[in-house]
Amino acid sequence: MQHLTQSGYVVVGESWGARLRLSDPPDLARLNTAVVAATEQAFLIHELDARWAPQVTALEALNYADYPYTPATEVPHRDESDVLELWRSGCRIFGAIDDGQLVAVSVIRLITARGETEFTSVDPSYRRRGLAMAVKAASILALADDGVRIFGTGGAQVNTGSIRMNEHLGYAIEERWLSLTLPQ
Repeated sequence: MQHLTQSGYVVVGESWGARLRLSDPPDLARLNTAVVAATEQAFLIHELDARWAPQVTALEALNYADYPYTPATEVPHRDESDVLELWRSGCRIFGAIDDGQLVAVSVIRLITARGETEFTSVDPSYRRRGLAMAVKAASILALADDGVRIFGTGGAQVNTGSIRMNEHLGYAIEERWLSLTLPQ
């Protein structure tokens, strides 16, 4: 990197990757606590089926502008067919529901023996209530129940809320990478 920056390259983004490694048998107390905290606020936390695709699509549209952009963490615009493809491709989707309305979602995919979070998002008017932790914890609990012990996630370094939430669930950042470019 030193050679590149001396050659004129500049950093235009920083990203991170984290892992959660559960023991066997796993200690799931921290994850269960996150789900219980949401249910105690009267949110329903559970796995969603494809009938929820319109609400997942609407939530993603609502949150699209809030996703931080770096060259390594670009989030695509997802229409309903993209969202339906998540289920068709084997993703499992977990939501927080308030009076029939989806207010938070987390999508996880099994890759070999690792659960990898695709994305987690929360309706802006419901943020800072532990819902991102709850739906992500629910996704981890479901895969842990199936025997998965390693989980991955990542994102943009500027999204400190996501970093704190993941660390609270037990993830540890294991890798960081920089995106570099030459100035125009």
